[in-house]
Amino acid sequence: MTAETERQALLTRLFRSPVWGAPMAGGPSSVELAATLAAEGATALLAGGMRACQQLIEDYRAASTGAESALAAAGSEIAPGVIGVNLFVPEPANTAIPEQRRAADSEERRERAAAVAAYRETLLSDAEAAEVELPAATDLNPDDTDGWDEKLDAAVAERWPLVTFTFGLPAPEVFDRLREAGILTGVTVTSPAEAAAAVRHGADLLTLQGPNAGGHRSVHDPQADPGQTPLLDLLAEVRFVVGPDVPLIAAGGIMNSGQVAESLKLGAAAVQCGTAFLRAPEAGTNPTHRLALEQASARMNLTRTSLTRAYSGRWARGIENRFQRDHRDAPAAYPEINQLTAPLRAAAQRRDDVEAISLWAGVGVAKAEAKPATEILRKLTENLISE
Repeated sequence: MTAETERQALLTRLFRSPVWGAPMAGGPSSVELAATLAAEGATALLAGGMRACQQLIEDYRAASTGAESALAAAGSEIAPGVIGVNLFVPEPANTAIPEQRRAADSEERRERAAAVAAYRETLLSDAEAAEVELPAATDLNPDDTDGWDEKLDAAVAERWPLVTFTFGLPAPEVFDRLREAGILTGVTVTSPAEAAAAVRHGADLLTLQGPNAGGHRSVHDPQADPGQTPLLDLLAEVRFVVGPDVPLIAAGGIMNSGQVAESLKLGAAAVQCGTAFLRAPEAGTNPTHRLALEQASARMNLTRTSLTRAYSGRWARGIENRFQRDHRDAPAAYPEINQLTAPLRAAAQRRDDVEAISLWAGVGVAKAEAKPATEILRKLTENLISE
């Protein structure tokens, strides 16, 4: 089998199911969730952001083994769905950031450091109440690479079949290297301009993230505000820009099979769901987050989600709480703000304090159900006609 034949076969496997499991960093995208979805034939993405490289390698191996074991136990000879890995693009590797803004001695960097230090002052009362100590402003590292090079090496050595990127756009050389290793690549985009740039750099597929998505928005330039174009309109706009041959995966606010069908009808090759799986027992959602999700389900339409930079320094959507309301002036400074608030988030989780912890979720959060992942997946795909 030639490399191109293998590539096409892998692309076919990617879209056996019209629903993908989204990468949700911080725990929800667990090994068990990925294995369960893959055993059902779906593509599932492990979250590599903020995950140690060796742990990510072990996660991938365990998820793959788990999916294969589940199918073998069921007496099935069908191959599992694809398990991929999603990586955060750190600022030093993000080509969407102008070079002068990345220079350590630039005026932009000095202004950013001052903004972070000022924001730290606003968190001191929270730290005192939580009985934790915040990192010193001088200890925060804007150039933290999150093990970027090591993870790319692991992708090639371990032959992960699919690697996707969020938080920015790597250089073309990154895509070339992965392609030579037989690995498919994808980029999460929020606008037609980002989509066009990703394809120019070599992305095989694109995840289109609409404004209703939970968790972090993948705006490539972290200083930019996220767009508000509705997902289905974004799908049409990006298709016009990149042409008919690039597979597009629609993401953001998709909670039922009707929304899946509508996305497929308008040209998506698949949809990607995260919030829908947050309450599944297989998900690694922490207990405090689960408590907030349960409360959201009980309140239904009274639950409000909003965008915030308060926890990480990057725009992200979550269930609105006191911390978000108190810290609306957080600067655009990831990963420093994420490093700065880590002790506060950990303390909030220990206390089960839903008013102080990050509660990432999309606008459909009240419809998330506490059911097994297989049941959620089947509900999302019911009544869909396979080609």
